[in-house]
Amino acid sequence: MFETSKKAAETILKHENDSINLISHMDADGISAAAVMSKALDRMEIRHQVKFVRMLYPEVIEELDTGGLTILTDLGSSQLTNLKPKFEGNEMIIADHHAPEEEEGWPELVHFNAHKEGLNGVEEISGSGMSYLIAKELDPENKDLSAQALIGAIGDVQNAWGKLKGYNRKIAQDGMKEGVIDQKEDLLLYGRHSRPIFRTLKNLTDPSIPGVSNSTEGCVSMLKDLDIPYKTEEGYRRPVDLTEEEKRKLASELITRAVSAVSEELVDYVPGLIIGEVHTIVNERERSLLRDADEFSTCVNATARHEQPLIGLEVMKGDRNIYYRKMLKLLRYHRRCIAEGMSHVQRMGIEVGPNDYLQYFDASDALKETFVGTVATMMLGHEEADPYKPMMGLVKHDGVAKISARCSKLLFLKGLDMGEAIKTAANAVEGNGGGHAVACGAQVNDDKIPEFIENFENQLLEEA
Repeated sequence: MFETSKKAAETILKHENDSINLISHMDADGISAAAVMSKALDRMEIRHQVKFVRMLYPEVIEELDTGGLTILTDLGSSQLTNLKPKFEGNEMIIADHHAPEEEEGWPELVHFNAHKEGLNGVEEISGSGMSYLIAKELDPENKDLSAQALIGAIGDVQNAWGKLKGYNRKIAQDGMKEGVIDQKEDLLLYGRHSRPIFRTLKNLTDPSIPGVSNSTEGCVSMLKDLDIPYKTEEGYRRPVDLTEEEKRKLASELITRAVSAVSEELVDYVPGLIIGEVHTIVNERERSLLRDADEFSTCVNATARHEQPLIGLEVMKGDRNIYYRKMLKLLRYHRRCIAEGMSHVQRMGIEVGPNDYLQYFDASDALKETFVGTVATMMLGHEEADPYKPMMGLVKHDGVAKISARCSKLLFLKGLDMGEAIKTAANAVEGNGGGHAVACGAQVNDDKIPEFIENFENQLLEEA
């Protein structure tokens, strides 16, 4: 086990009679990380408060309480310069997987970071995984929290290779031994447990499937040609209802069609986006939105998008009553907002950068900044877009543009890292940016948008 996670657990036990402040990132992984830590503290009857933030900007840090022990999950490692002036002299635990800054002269800080422990925080473990390692140190019985840790990793797209890597595999193994996770190889169709097979196929856009993606009629026609019934007397069949032979036939057809639509350099990556590891949360009821780990992470992420992360937290911790119903209501509203955003972008159209590589749209006055990334992802699957070029959306407000960018997992598997590209491009115009290889964001002054777009596109082309 890691010595730093052991030290973190010992520090928590020192404060078991205090009230602990738990601060976490407001996204699927951050909510999962907070749920793991909060559940572990609950079991030890340690009082704590949970707060979520999008970023530890100086003004956000200024509002944080320095009393007692502060635990940061899924953030903090890259904001040490901002944190130290206020928290130096106070005990703090950081459990994070993002690239860290160097800390000097802060003996009260227990810095448990993936990279400092020899782990790749992009591929091998997420913030919720780091939180889980501390929870296991507090009590080995907390291995059942591996399900929450896995959901966080998937929320951070750490299964983009069609399987988990590194320490995430050990976390999944813990979950299988505890009987809370089932892992197997299957078709990578979103909504395996909750949606009709033709609907999951229609929504399969990464990779794009000619004649199938975005076409209900095309999906039904293909299933009929393959002699795979999509409906029985009991109702519509879901992906989990298919026989193994039906899955093999369907997978073969999907791969054949997808390969026909991609460039030769991407062909080898296609099968890994059609067939791969899937994870079922065993204790969730049949047909529930929470039974598939991928769908669970999307539900939690939606609560963050609407700035209601405490709903996601309570659902992650096990609530299936009030907060679960609130989450379902929020999801309905979320889908409506996304549909309206998609309609706006389709009306206004998609633009391209000077070098015809970066696709982008302006959703100012039509979308909240928290929805832009989701709409960018969905626009990649739209018939007017090129699914194998990056997509960027922006929202301008009070002289500042908030930007989100997304790309196909195929480009990521080929080696594209948008997170580094957007950081470099934003810094060049005195903005800031960063994020993951397939999902990233930036903030720049709106008079710098044309220059930023040109810089960002050039950075992307250097990696393409």
